Amino acid sequence: MARFDQHMLTTVSGEAAENFVDAYYTALQGSRHTISSYYCPHEVQTDGKVVPAIIWNGNLLPDVGSFQKMFENDMPYTHYDVQSLDCHVLNPTSLAADKVQGGSGAEDKDIERRMSIVVAVSGSVRLEEPQKGPLRGFSETFVLVPNPEKAVGKGPKAEKKGWLVQNQNFRYTV
Repeated sequence: MARFDQHMLTTVSGEAAENFVDAYYTALQGSRHTISSYYCPHEVQTDGKVVPAIIWNGNLLPDVGSFQKMFENDMPYTHYDVQSLDCHVLNPTSLAADKVQGGSGAEDKDIERRMSIVVAVSGSVRLEEPQKGPLRGFSETFVLVPNPEKAVGKGPKAEKKGWLVQNQNFRYTV
């Protein structure tokens, strides 16, 4: 197994987490029809676990479509204020080198397109109304994996998300 430079792993994971969080919470606020594009395709793994796994305030949601509908139909307004963001490389080689589209196939290459990242976010969310809605604290944890369909360069596949949610756990904190 190749040895990876810790500085590179930290840099790549930090940039990925910041970009993901900025785009994701913007989508929850104003582009709710795109929410499902932030998630891995539905899959039942060999051990029986289903991905993506989405837990919302203690409730396991059956699929990404249900999560998106919850935001589209049940939450007329949300405004997220992210106050804290932390991330760590969970697995530097979560995707096999031979599965990285457009990759070199070498174990020590294309690391930014193969590692998984755990992202912890906290802040507040305003619900119901822009100025007078209740303000609630929240904490959310994501496991992000690279999108194997993300192409390098330009064209239709270049617009795909670079990182996808494999697991998510949201909880109100106050």
